[in-house]
Amino acid sequence: MGSLIAKLGYVGVQTPRYEEFRTWGPEVLGCMLGPDGEDGAVRLKIDDADYRLSFHPGEEYRTAYAGWEVLNHRDLDAAIKRLEDNGAKPRYADEATTAARGVQRLVQFEDPFGLPLELFCYQEANYHYWHPPRPHAGFVTKEQGLGHVVFAVPDARKAVDFYIDAMGFIPSEVLTMNEPLGEMWFLRVNPRHHSVAFLEVPNSIGLHHVYLESVDLDDVGYSYFDVLGGDANPDLQMAFGRHIGDQVISYYVHTPGGFMIEYGWGGLAIDEMDKRSPNNLNFRNGKRQEMWGHKFRFQPNEAVHPYQA
Repeated sequence: MGSLIAKLGYVGVQTPRYEEFRTWGPEVLGCMLGPDGEDGAVRLKIDDADYRLSFHPGEEYRTAYAGWEVLNHRDLDAAIKRLEDNGAKPRYADEATTAARGVQRLVQFEDPFGLPLELFCYQEANYHYWHPPRPHAGFVTKEQGLGHVVFAVPDARKAVDFYIDAMGFIPSEVLTMNEPLGEMWFLRVNPRHHSVAFLEVPNSIGLHHVYLESVDLDDVGYSYFDVLGGDANPDLQMAFGRHIGDQVISYYVHTPGGFMIEYGWGGLAIDEMDKRSPNNLNFRNGKRQEMWGHKFRFQPNEAVHPYQA
């Protein structure tokens, strides 16, 4: 049975530095400002949807939600049943929360580690069309949705089993990381190489990073070299480089939200990988992560500081 989930729709976090995203998002990433949330949340817009990233006021850094889109109410009903059949406890959100998300139907539940997840259908797109604050070719969304999200968890395979069994995700790749980190699993629901990944980190649960994919490599280069100042920027976690798995060229930067943004270009979709593989291979297992670059400013185990869900 395939996934009824079509794509990653939005991500929300709570952060005491939420107001900084009014300038950080447009200046560093080239995102638009979307309409504020009812609680004053600052929202970033990267396509015609009203928002994709939402930063809520609060005294602590925490994962507020990751929203997964299904295409219609019938798929939502079937997805709810699948969750229930696999031991999850989905429940419909109240009218106020549903309206605040800007969707017509909203279901909330948790994964085995308590990370807050949502399913929704019929997201609003009535603010205004994509019109970036500076010259920018736009972001890769549409059928692939909002980039990807990566969570740090103490047991990657436990998370993977839930996402496969209860949510219908398909594994794309698994990497063996250096100690004390364990495995890193990459899962997909559409042509994007992965919409979610899990990094095994002892005693840690929380958001590690969100990926945004630019249509044009020049927008990523401009952000890295001209806005952030290149390798000298103290907020950079990983320098410019290219992954082997999804072949993305990107960099990683710490944000005022307490997590990282991976900002990149050139992701190789799974269907394209299949055509290029003589064995029609769509699952990879390896130890080497990088084609080139992506040098850590800190050791990988020191770089992971996910906040609690």
